[in-house]
Amino acid sequence: MITVVCVYWGDKFPIAYLENLRSMIKRNTTVEHKFVVLTDRHRKGFDCRILKPGFTGWWNKLQLFDTFHKLGDRCFYFDLDTVITSDLDWLFKYDGDFLGIEDVGSVNSHQPHLKNVLQSAVMSWTPMVGASIWNEFILRKDWAVKSFRGDGEYLHASVPKYQRELLQKKYPGKLKSYKYQIYNKGLDKDTSIVCFHGRPSIIQAMDETVVTPMQTFEPQNWIKDYWR
Repeated sequence: MITVVCVYWGDKFPIAYLENLRSMIKRNTTVEHKFVVLTDRHRKGFDCRILKPGFTGWWNKLQLFDTFHKLGDRCFYFDLDTVITSDLDWLFKYDGDFLGIEDVGSVNSHQPHLKNVLQSAVMSWTPMVGASIWNEFILRKDWAVKSFRGDGEYLHASVPKYQRELLQKKYPGKLKSYKYQIYNKGLDKDTSIVCFHGRPSIIQAMDETVVTPMQTFEPQNWIKDYWR
């Protein structure tokens, strides 16, 4: 059985993000799985693993790779600000060493430096690879926290290129950015995973007009059909 896992701490995200992620995954796969939450406190109704103290913000996310949490032989991770729109069985058949996503900004012509840059919004890994990532991080934790702007940048630098794959390249068209690829063109039948990053958030995208330096985003009712 595979493990689908997310990380939930603090109060940035309402509990609906956790509940909806679990239900979206359940609706969109026939693959047997367990849903686990790495969290700072027990959440009623969820299979929880309590985060170890001493980590702040996104650095908690690297605890995904700590075998102390006994997540299983094949893990799949999703950021909370993710909307699942169709079948995920294709993803849950992945059996390589490590899968991450290419930085979603790489689709912009003015950000060519983000092409082939690993990010961590969706990932899959084996315990052996996870243990290697965790052990290396713990050995130089203080240096890593000072040297990198978050877990994604650290993973890009530390996971060997020969050992990692990028989801958008292995499964073209399956994952897209809401801001950069979905909002202007609409949701297409090939997309299974929509990444929300920055503004608008999922809740904002459904209910608010959000003005950013890039453009103005008007509410999109179709999101409510999936984020539930």
